[in-house]
Order: sequence, then C-alpha cells, then structure tokens
Amino acid sequence: MGKDDLSNMVIENVSSVLTMFTEQNGGGKRQNRASWGIILKYEGETIYRINGKTVTSNKNNIVILPKGCSYEWTCVRAGHFIVIEFESKQEWKDIIAVSLRNSDKIYNQFRKMEHIQNSNNTFGKMESIKECYSLLIMALQAQEKKYQPTGKQKKVAPAMDYILAHYCENITNDVLAKEVGCSTVYFRKLFAEIYGVSPGAFIHGKRIEKAKEMLRSDYGSITNVAQALGYSSIYDFSRSFKTHTGFLPSEYIKNAEKQ
Repeated sequence: MGKDDLSNMVIENVSSVLTMFTEQNGGGKRQNRASWGIILKYEGETIYRINGKTVTSNKNNIVILPKGCSYEWTCVRAGHFIVIEFESKQEWKDIIAVSLRNSDKIYNQFRKMEHIQNSNNTFGKMESIKECYSLLIMALQAQEKKYQPTGKQKKVAPAMDYILAHYCENITNDVLAKEVGCSTVYFRKLFAEIYGVSPGAFIHGKRIEKAKEMLRSDYGSITNVAQALGYSSIYDFSRSFKTHTGFLPSEYIKNAEKQ
C-alpha cells in the first residue's frame, strides 16, 4: 500500500490524542499494534525499524503506524511528540512515512485535534474523526515532488478541470484547446500522450463511471440517468454503456442487485 491507498481508509473512532516526551536513547518494541497511529515528532528525532526498513520521525516527517504492525523504535534525539490513536478496519503491516512541506500547518492540525479530544463537546467524536481525515489529506498533499503532476499534466490541467465540471455537456476539442491556450491539433496529441486515450474517449469514460454510480443508487430510472448525463436519448445511452461495459444498463442493475 502506498500513500495514495490511504484515500480508501474509513476512520471509525479517534481514541486518543496525546503529547508525550521521550529521552535520548529511549526505545522499545511493539508487537501487533492494537490501533492505527499517526505520530509527529516536533522535537528531536526517533527511528522506527520494521521488516528491515528504517523510518525517521521528526518535525519534517509524519509516521503512520498501521494496526497490527510490529516494530522497534529508538529515540536518537530527545523531544516531544504528538500521537493520534484511531480505529480503522483497513489492514497493512508496514510503516508509512510522509515527508512534510509545511510542518507548522500539520502541527497546528495535531494541536486542534488534541483540543477537540480534551473538550467536553457533544459532537466531539464526529469532529475528531473529521479532523483526522483532514490530517490524512494534508499529509498526502505534502508528498514529495516526485508525486506531483508532470509539466505536461500541468499544461492540460485547465482542460481537465473543465472536463470534470462539464462532462455531462457536449464538449468539443476546440473548447478544451482554448482552455489550455494551444491549437486543437496539439491539444489532442498532448492529451492522448498523457492519458493514453483521446479527449472524447476520456469524457465518455467519465460519463460511464458516473452512470455506474447512479445505476447502483436510488437515483431514478435509466431514462433519468441518461438525461442527467447529457445523452440525447436512452438508446444512445444504452448503446454507449454496453460498448464500455459489455452490459445494457438494465443488465448492470440486475447484476449489482445480486452482489
């Protein structure tokens, strides 16, 4: 599981948020960790070892400790740290390290969670879960540059933003090229190079993804779905859906109901 896989995590409860201190050369072993943990060592430095892998915890690196993992740790420089313990059924055995770009912002988020946890708030549990999600999102957004979009992806980003906002409409390559500020021919070539499909195929694929989601819900009839996604008729929608999925919309619904 890489950092991106955290986007699927479901947090059930935040059990504690604690500020603690470790002496230099302090350490220990942890077997089969009982819950998930997120640690920010904002003073000093601690080293974690798991499965032959070494991870450094300091003010520039968050360490995420999954439930069930076993590891050793050694404090190489004394200092305070904040640890958040939370419950999630997601499984993973390895420590996850996330490099920070804005440690002050992350630190303030830890403190905010600590305040919520210590307060007698009616909605404290819900707020703690919400802020824990926010913390994980902030951590993912602080990934190293190698995880950032390439120059070409940044170039077509305005067109992608337009697609995501208007994919239910009739979008032409001319409109998308204008968003990027280049010729239509160059835009089509660049888009296909980055995403492996033409802009039109990408848009149709996005419509089908949303159609699947709608058909699995109580959104309404197949006709409602076709109209919401901008198809001219239920026939056009059904034909496009079967081309992409191998099923008619009605067949897809029946299969979804059996699962």
